[in-house]
Amino acid sequence: MSKLSQLKWQCRRGVKELELILNYYLEQDYLIASVKEQSAFKQLLALEDPILFDLILGNTLLDNEAQQALIKKLQKHVFSLDNSHYLVNHAVRYKNRFK
Repeated sequence: MSKLSQLKWQCRRGVKELELILNYYLEQDYLIASVKEQSAFKQLLALEDPILFDLILGNTLLDNEAQQALIKKLQKHVFSLDNSHYLVNHAVRYKNRFK
């Protein structure tokens, strides 16, 4: 299995909206990203869905500058996508299930 295929597999999530966000980045930006940003992406993939949602929604910040910069980039993707309202609404509903 190629490294890109492994990353695609790691982008699979229990929540479709999060999976769409991660796959969008993987397909659009990952291959042209710096080694530092690619490493940050791999580290983010290790996080659990609720934590990753908190980060993307801006409810939590990271100490790691590279990871936080990547989160900002993912946030821009979310709010620039045609279906951003769908993604954000479902992300908030998903997050609220854990309160």
